[in-house]
Amino acid sequence: MNVIAWLSLIASISCLFLGIIVYSFNRKSILNKIFLLTALAAFFYSFTTVMMWTSTDFASANFWNKMGTAWPFFVALVATFALVFTENKWIKNKLNYLILFLPAVAFWLVDLFTSLINGPPVIEYWGYNDVAAGTLVYYGSIIWTIALPILAFVLCFRYYQQANDILQRQRRKYVTIGFAIPIAAFISTNIVARMIDMGIPNLGFIATLFFSGFVGYAIVKYDLFTLDAALAAENILTTMPDSLILADVDAKILRVNERLVNFIGYEKEELINKSITKLCTENQEKTCANLLEELASKKIIRNRELIFQSKSGEKLNVFFSGSIVKSKLGHDIGIVCIIHDITDMKKMEEKLVKTEKLASIGELAGQIGHDLRNPLAGIKNGIYLLKKKDNQLAEAKKEEVFGWIEDAIEDSNRIITSLVDYSSELNLQPEQCTPKSLVLHALSKIQIPDRLNIINNATDEVKMFLDAQNMEKVFASIIKNAIDASPEKGSIKIQSMLKELNIEISFTDSGIGIPENILPKLFTPLVTTKAKGMGMSLAICKRIVEAHGGKIAVESAVGKGTTFTISLPIKLSKSEFTQIQMFTGIEMKQSTFV
Repeated sequence: MNVIAWLSLIASISCLFLGIIVYSFNRKSILNKIFLLTALAAFFYSFTTVMMWTSTDFASANFWNKMGTAWPFFVALVATFALVFTENKWIKNKLNYLILFLPAVAFWLVDLFTSLINGPPVIEYWGYNDVAAGTLVYYGSIIWTIALPILAFVLCFRYYQQANDILQRQRRKYVTIGFAIPIAAFISTNIVARMIDMGIPNLGFIATLFFSGFVGYAIVKYDLFTLDAALAAENILTTMPDSLILADVDAKILRVNERLVNFIGYEKEELINKSITKLCTENQEKTCANLLEELASKKIIRNRELIFQSKSGEKLNVFFSGSIVKSKLGHDIGIVCIIHDITDMKKMEEKLVKTEKLASIGELAGQIGHDLRNPLAGIKNGIYLLKKKDNQLAEAKKEEVFGWIEDAIEDSNRIITSLVDYSSELNLQPEQCTPKSLVLHALSKIQIPDRLNIINNATDEVKMFLDAQNMEKVFASIIKNAIDASPEKGSIKIQSMLKELNIEISFTDSGIGIPENILPKLFTPLVTTKAKGMGMSLAICKRIVEAHGGKIAVESAVGKGTTFTISLPIKLSKSEFTQIQMFTGIEMKQSTFV
């Protein structure tokens, strides 16, 4: 076997070995599969040619010549690999495969059964070699054979020029160079040289050794044919269930995925170079702009609620998350935004809220009906007695009946007042006060029974800003509950204690205590242990305390007594107090600030 045959065989074996390695990296990758098929075709074509070169007689040489007529498939696979490698859109249409492989089938059959493309082999100095037929079919096959490899090279070269980063550029460069060398050698020695009867063997097979070298180097150095992070990211963008926006640092949209297009109804071209804020409804554009400013400073935000507007005008509730993209040098270069559709979730929430409201209204109506029925019955009975037996009633009895009616009216008014207090908006009016002053004002509004001893240990040392009037109502309600829970002689102890940045005010009675099953829901509306009342007072207390950024808690033991503890953050100025409102959502009357 001569040197040229040996080198050609070694080159084709190395190419086949490289194809097997590439396929083993990722057996599911179309690119890796095509590369393996191309390497197999190259090996088969090279092997049959080498066997023809080394044949000792015409019959054997002619046999291997006909076996090598499968060469058109190798040419078609080279073009296919280039199309897949460069991610050309043309290859996505499966009908286009016919354009590549139908001519290959035709040329294979013609070359296999006729001598219109390659004539019978003749002996040359390197061995038996086929000769050009010189027919129209031959020239047609030559044009096709030259066009596809050149097309493959051009595609790879353009793909190399379009590379965005260094890693991509290096990978594409070595594949392009690897393509160029064997293509140039094949066209010059197997086509041009044969056409001018120059007498040079096909050196394209030997040149595949260079292709294997360049591709092998790219595999080792730049992870060619392994998992492509850019391609993986592209697949993630395409298949992810949430909408995605890539924008520049000025929030101008650069790219969106198909999910956003389907979600919002605009075409990609309509969104590119538009501001992200334009996706929101008009009254949400400022909110979105503020979010983007916050994103620029914090670098990442998660699940902020916004309302987008579709092309058809439909309002879409979304969670907006975003992060800043940085360059390798640490500069802000863009924004990645994830848009999660919560429209259906919001509709479900609204339905749930309506259902809960209806249930609450039903429960509330039942409780109001029950509580109002007693005082109304008292009023009705009193009026009946006054109408029917007015002349027969003594003056003292009349006074007693009027007392019933007044009490019933007072009870009705109390029920309505508690409902109004709970449902009305809180307008906090902060002023400077102390725990002791609050307790004293609360006690002045309550009639303390002689059986109870009030121990007021609240301090005057801590001064703070809060809504004194509302807080006095809270203290008064708790003290009234303590009085009602202490039917016999006893005491109510009130004391305050400084704990870090909070002041704790506790109210301890020696009453009957609260049952364990009531404690967890004590601050819930309509929960009460009394025969009279709707159970709104403690719910109102909790609302007022939390509006100040504080907490209210209770501890109780049946037969031993109860302790209510209110913890309030100490705010030394009106500006500090204002900060609480940003988190609680409670409004304050600005006229109270002097």
